[in-house]
Amino acid sequence: MENKKTFWPYGILISLGLIVIACIVTIFIASKAPVYEDNFYFDTYQNVETNFNEIQKKQQQFDANFKLSIMDKESFMHKKNKVYYIDLGKNEIKIALENLKAYDLNKLQIQALLSRPHTNENDEKLQAKVQANNLVFDFDVKEKGVWQLLLKITQDENSVGFFKFFLQTK
Repeated sequence: MENKKTFWPYGILISLGLIVIACIVTIFIASKAPVYEDNFYFDTYQNVETNFNEIQKKQQQFDANFKLSIMDKESFMHKKNKVYYIDLGKNEIKIALENLKAYDLNKLQIQALLSRPHTNENDEKLQAKVQANNLVFDFDVKEKGVWQLLLKITQDENSVGFFKFFLQTK
């Protein structure tokens, strides 16, 4: 009788061991990475999850009253994914606020945050000025890279709009 040795059971055991080791390494690396909460809705994740349908109704009401778009298209290069390129020296951005129902724009409550998409270490609250149907934001970008301008505009308790504009420095 010939004694043949098969190695496939050892291969299965070795691959299962490597999978377990890969899972442990992945968990170890992931536990070292910081966790940043998305603050698009200017509220905690739990509150947004609980009230998401109500938030969407308020957004629809706001969209029926107003429309926002970036101004100064000459100074921004528009791309398909709505990323606008800015110079590091440029410290102002204008957003056109089209008033569809003749509402007094000075009564709007505007919260603005300049942030990085991957971290909230450099978050900076911005003050908005309303100038002739435009929202004007002054900011100081110190680093190159991608930034996001997050807006929460409150008309009343039933009409709240949330917007995100991506900016990238040259």
